[in-house]
Amino acid sequence: MNHNEHTEPRIYELGYHLVPTLAEEQISGASGAVRGMIDRISKDIIAEELPVFIDLAYTIVKTVDHKNKRFDEAYFGWIKFEGSPAGIVELEGGLKKDENVLRYLIVKTIRENTFIAKKFTGAKVKEVEEAHVAEETVVEAQSEEVLDKAIEELVK
Repeated sequence: MNHNEHTEPRIYELGYHLVPTLAEEQISGASGAVRGMIDRISKDIIAEELPVFIDLAYTIVKTVDHKNKRFDEAYFGWIKFEGSPAGIVELEGGLKKDENVLRYLIVKTIRENTFIAKKFTGAKVKEVEEAHVAEETVVEAQSEEVLDKAIEELVK
């Protein structure tokens, strides 16, 4: 990122992976360290999601204690905030030094597009799927009815 072009604050979103070797009780501390880095450069946190355990799409290699380690899983979290370009340079430096951060990405965005997905329980997902199937059946029945009427009108 070229951070020298603008000096006014902008909206950024940081997506980050934490190493999967963290114990469950260490996750909040590691994500708190990332949040602390953002708090040093910004006073406006717009939205965030705490890290959750995920399978990675591909293996990530990170040097830990002078050895290459391969990771196929990680804890993924994100934070949306307002900050200055100079602060982003400082944030990137801190993230690179943090041994718990496996990988990160900072993107410029807008304040209004934050979408937080609702987490469904298994029963809720089944209910949504059943409603979708019922909806498709109604659309299909209407389509056949409309098609039959159109054919009748053409035959007349």
